[in-house]
Amino acid sequence: MKDFLKTVAGIFLFIIVAVGALTFLRNYNRRPSVILTSTECSPPCWYGIKPGQTHSSQVYAILDQLEGVNRDSVMDDYDRNDKHTEINWFFQRPIADGLGSVYLDNDLVIAISILTQNSLKLDDLFEKLGQPEQYWTEIGHGENVEYLEVILLNPTKGYLAEVIIDIENNANQVEIQGTTPILLVTYFAPEMFQELLETRILIGKSFNARTSTFQKWSGFGTIAFERK
Repeated sequence: MKDFLKTVAGIFLFIIVAVGALTFLRNYNRRPSVILTSTECSPPCWYGIKPGQTHSSQVYAILDQLEGVNRDSVMDDYDRNDKHTEINWFFQRPIADGLGSVYLDNDLVIAISILTQNSLKLDDLFEKLGQPEQYWTEIGHGENVEYLEVILLNPTKGYLAEVIIDIENNANQVEIQGTTPILLVTYFAPEMFQELLETRILIGKSFNARTSTFQKWSGFGTIAFERK
């Protein structure tokens, strides 16, 4: 019996050590978000792709040379008039970010979105880009969970960050902190802000279906919201 217990204990110990080693290696090899590693130009420019100036041919050339981009995943989307509107791609390990998208109008870049997949925290983003000016909220519903979508926006600098925070016990407020992870970052041409607001590029919900309004950002802390 004692030998059996020793064997079981040994197996459990091996599993714990193996899981710990894999977790360490995964975190050790993990690269910072591509939002932080882009130093070639100042936001809202990203790795040389600048909203309001860069064309699609330049986007393809940059992506072809950019480490961490899965080149086989680069795809274009066209509308009914065969107008080039979007370029999408996936990142690959050790990059922690998930998906990248470049939006174009008449072959000119108007916005860039990076699905950071919680690989970036608000403290790190604000250190690089500065504080947002305003925010927008929307209650969402998942499987057995209610959450608040918060979009932190700086129209002057041309960026937004989207975070998702679980709502506990039917509360009417959530806590947003520097350690809050970011789901998505979007860069855009500041001069096109009003025009972009009427699309789903900045806010995923259609313009006519939005019920929330922008609120002034006053810093980390509690964000209250109304149920409608």
